[in-house]
Amino acid sequence: MLNKILSMIGLPLGILVILKYFGIYDVSSRILFNITMIGALFLIVIQLLSYISVSRYNEGTSLMGKAIKTILAVPGILYVIDHFYPIVLPINLEIFIAIFLFTEGLYGLH
Repeated sequence: MLNKILSMIGLPLGILVILKYFGIYDVSSRILFNITMIGALFLIVIQLLSYISVSRYNEGTSLMGKAIKTILAVPGILYVIDHFYPIVLPINLEIFIAIFLFTEGLYGLH
């Protein structure tokens, strides 16, 4: 049940970040917060909750499961680090955060 609720939040959040990335619409002017930062934090939280729930109910997580959850959280972690301690990255993390949020949202609704 929690997975469905998080997916229902992640899907539109991913769409809003995609719209901001392509310059179509930026909801950040209306809500006073950076929508990409909200998406990055949400991506980190959803991966942590997924890791905890899988390890709790399945009595452990495989190495591949840990690696996948870590890889999915990396763009969010890098974005948060870059926001507080600027680092030079050759890529724009917004599109990765948007795609990961959108796909996580679709995956969670199946």
